[in-house]
Amino acid sequence: MKNKFLFLGMLFSFLSCSNKNNFDNEVADKYEQCRKNTDCLIDFSSLMWFEWDTMCFYSGANSLEDINKDLGFELKEFTDIGDRVIFLNKGKVVYQKEWFPEPSKPTNGAVFVTDLKKMRLPKSEAKFKIRKEEQAYYLEK
Repeated sequence: MKNKFLFLGMLFSFLSCSNKNNFDNEVADKYEQCRKNTDCLIDFSSLMWFEWDTMCFYSGANSLEDINKDLGFELKEFTDIGDRVIFLNKGKVVYQKEWFPEPSKPTNGAVFVTDLKKMRLPKSEAKFKIRKEEQAYYLEK
């Protein structure tokens, strides 16, 4: 019986950690905290659970060559479709998230709203207005 409780405790702990360390979940949680305000602002400098100094956004219009040139090194993990956000610390990737559009499904999770092909922001400038429509959280500089 004691082993069952230990197993359940470890399972709940694992599930809560894996849910916490997810970009879309962090954005959704922050929105829920500030949604009563008319202007909800998300500040990634205090939101992310890892150490970072630069945030890079690349739209799906960027090739791997474009991204590698901007980063100054070769990106190891890359799938050639969709938008991505990459967090760097001292010039090394510490976290990345990719989004793949599925026209047959509703938009879900975090979405960067910009006409820019790429955005590179220091930690102090990684602040976005956030709004929610259905299951999507739109982030706008």
